[in-house]
Amino acid sequence: MPWLVGTALIHSLAVTEKRGVFKSWTVLLAIAAFSLSLLGTFLVRSGVLTSVHAFAADPQRGVFILMFLLAVVGGSLTLFALRAPVVKSQVGFALWSRETLLLANNLILIVAASMILLGTLYPLLLDAISGAKLSVGPPYFNALFLPLMALVMFTLAIGVLVRWKDTPVSWLFGMLTPVLIGSGVLGVLAAFLLGDFHWAVLATCMLSAWVVLAGVRDLFDKTRHKGLFAGMRSLTLSYWGMQLAHFGIAFCALGIVLSSQYNAERDLRLAPGESVELGGYRFVFEGAEHFQGPNFTSDRASVRVLDGDREIALLHPEKRLYSVQRSMMTEAGIDGGFTRDLYVALGEPLEDGAWAVRVHVKPYIRWIWLGGLLTALGGALAALDKRYRVKVRSRARESLVEGVPA
Repeated sequence: MPWLVGTALIHSLAVTEKRGVFKSWTVLLAIAAFSLSLLGTFLVRSGVLTSVHAFAADPQRGVFILMFLLAVVGGSLTLFALRAPVVKSQVGFALWSRETLLLANNLILIVAASMILLGTLYPLLLDAISGAKLSVGPPYFNALFLPLMALVMFTLAIGVLVRWKDTPVSWLFGMLTPVLIGSGVLGVLAAFLLGDFHWAVLATCMLSAWVVLAGVRDLFDKTRHKGLFAGMRSLTLSYWGMQLAHFGIAFCALGIVLSSQYNAERDLRLAPGESVELGGYRFVFEGAEHFQGPNFTSDRASVRVLDGDREIALLHPEKRLYSVQRSMMTEAGIDGGFTRDLYVALGEPLEDGAWAVRVHVKPYIRWIWLGGLLTALGGALAALDKRYRVKVRSRARESLVEGVPA
């Protein structure tokens, strides 16, 4: 939730910096982002939420965080209510403008964060009020969150191309037409080339191409006077940061959908010498042997992975017993790649040297991480833009002129 609201805050800050609008909205988003980060801390630290992300259960600490959260939210909203009229914006903008598209982006992200907040807190409130148990799981979030993110990607491409204040509709239509045609063609080709056809894959490929091609179209438009290479050198770091972040969103969306649609998984019994075919690969189980580690003992298996007759990996999944903590841990054997990850995990030992084995083939899972890295790199580039330090240098020069050390 803080990530979604923080993303909306970054875009709102861009509008406030460029045009001087959305001032009150920007302050409210800043309050919401920090408050939601405190709420997340409360949920995972207090023990009120049972989850793999909850790593502590300390009611006293939870009460302290809750009181701090109430003080921060109450105090911030009180100050906001008192000072909101002072920061009211007076600048106008047309319907087809970058301000409008960024406002739409903000609203979609806030709705997505609110949906997650409702799905997270409603079962807790219902349990506290009536004692009834309600589980909100993946179907709820998939049904609501995914369409909202698709809408974000759709508006993202248009927002990159529109101008500040006002945009002629005919000019915008001319800019978007080749992007729309290109994204349709590339999306259809990619959906059929990647594997079995799925409507979700087709839609995601088209939306990702829509985002990337819109960024490329905008790049060509901004460098049309100086030439591509000369114009690229004149573009600011914040612009390149925006482009990288948007490309990262496209890669992340592709990774999420492709890995979920083409994921292959099997749980089975394997004895030494037996094999299983999954996702175009053959996994040959060669048995397990006892292994002594520095602070643990383990049963370590060997699994050869073949692509046709060619061996591509030798995996060593383990079941480890840590003597100090007396805890059993499963260490999966992983072979990572740009277009697929292979996982093998050991279950329980069976008779005659056989083991319960779980095998995964997860395609394009690394694209999710690649998208996150591109987005982070985009944020770093934007933060390094020199215009964010111009005012600091100006204040330093003014202080020196007045005889005061900067």
